[in-house]
Amino acid sequence: MKDSDQIAGSVFQIQRWSVHDGDGIRSTVFLKGCPLRCKWCANPESWNINPEILYFRDRCTGCAQCSLACNHQAIPMDGGIPLSFAREKCCCCGDCCEVCPNGAKKMIGSLMTVEEVIKILKRDSIFYRESKGGVTFSGGEPFAQSEFLRELILACKRLAIDTAVETSGYFEWKDAEDSIKELDTVFIDIKHMDEEVHKRLTGVSNRKILENVLRISQKHHEVIIRVPLISGVNDDRKNIEQMCQFLQENTRILGVELLPYHSLGHSKMNALDREGWESFSTPDAEKMEQVKKIIAEYSIQNIDFK
Repeated sequence: MKDSDQIAGSVFQIQRWSVHDGDGIRSTVFLKGCPLRCKWCANPESWNINPEILYFRDRCTGCAQCSLACNHQAIPMDGGIPLSFAREKCCCCGDCCEVCPNGAKKMIGSLMTVEEVIKILKRDSIFYRESKGGVTFSGGEPFAQSEFLRELILACKRLAIDTAVETSGYFEWKDAEDSIKELDTVFIDIKHMDEEVHKRLTGVSNRKILENVLRISQKHHEVIIRVPLISGVNDDRKNIEQMCQFLQENTRILGVELLPYHSLGHSKMNALDREGWESFSTPDAEKMEQVKKIIAEYSIQNIDFK
C-alpha cells in the first residue's frame, strides 16, 4: 500500500499570507484540473491538470535564448529571432522558462507529494494558530484530485491546522464525501440559477452543483456560498432572489460572500493561446449594495473576508 505522504498531485501555486479565503492568516493551495470553462475565469492555467507554459508575448525581446534551449523544435527561429511557440511540440520541460531573462515564459504546475506540500505549509503554522487561520484548498477544482486532496486535508488535521476548501461544486459526491466531513469550512460557488445560462457561461449544467450544495449543507455546519458577481449577467434581482429562496428553503449555510468580477485571467488566457474569454463588467458600489440588501431580505448573512 502506498504511503499516504508520498501520494502526489498537480499544484500550480501555494499562496502564503492569504487573507481572503477564510478567517485569519492562511495559505491557499491551488490544485490543477477543472471541469468548468468559465468565460471569466481568473485562473485558466488551472483547467489542464498537466503542467503548462504561459507565454507572455509582450515581455519577449527576441533574445532567442529560449529557442537555443529548446531541444524539441517548439520555438523555431528566423534570422535569429523566435518566430512562434509551437505548443504541439512542447514537452513542458521548462528549459525555455529557466533561460528567459524577461519572464516571457513561465512554467505552471508541478507534481508534489503530500509531504512536500505539508513541509511548506508548516512554515507558517505559528501564524495560523495566532490568527485563527489555516489552509484553504482551491483551484481549479480541488475535488478533481480527490485522493490527493483527502490526504492533504488529513495531514493538516493531524497537525491541528484548520482546513477549508473552495469548490465549484461540480464533482461526484462519492469522491468528496469523506473529505467534506474532515473540513472546517466549505466555500462553494453558485454562479447562476438558470441552467441554460450556466451552461453557456461555464460549459456545464448547474444541476450537479445545486445538488451538492444541498448535500454539503446537510452534512456540514460551516458552509459559505460564493457568488462571482458579474454586471448584467447574474446581478439582477430575479437571479439573486431565486438563489436566496433556494438557500433559505433547502440549506443551512453561514451566509453568502459576493466576489466582484475582475479581468485578471484575460492576460493568462492569451498567454495560454486559448479562446473563449468574454469581456464583462464589474458591478458598481451601488449595485453591490442592492444585491446585499436582497440577500439580507431573506435573512441570509452577507460575509466579507476583506
